[in-house]
Amino acid sequence: MSEARTAFVAFHYAEKIKTSLIVASNLLQALKSLKEEAEIVGAEKLLAAYFGAVTVEVNIAANASQIGGFRSIAVKLQEAAEKTRRHNYADAEKLVSDAITVATTHGSEAAKTLEEKSLI
Repeated sequence: MSEARTAFVAFHYAEKIKTSLIVASNLLQALKSLKEEAEIVGAEKLLAAYFGAVTVEVNIAANASQIGGFRSIAVKLQEAAEKTRRHNYADAEKLVSDAITVATTHGSEAAKTLEEKSLI
């Protein structure tokens, strides 16, 4: 795959993943505000499912772009899902925040490559 094509794919997926991770962060914030046990249990299950869906997208991005850094996002999401199941929301938030940083870094690197080639 050409450098420009790789950069386009990486930029596209990095932005998409970053958006999904911001949503995950917002969902974690909402989960922390719940008081009823039944609501918390349901919200945790839903959030774990969301983490799983985003992880699938991240793995697709890693395969399509050949950028190994996307795999670290998948690992962080799996860990965040486990922390959420254990009611450790602060650690889950930290992992999601770290994943956002990784996605942002890869997106910025891809954008720089595209700018250098006058493609954006």
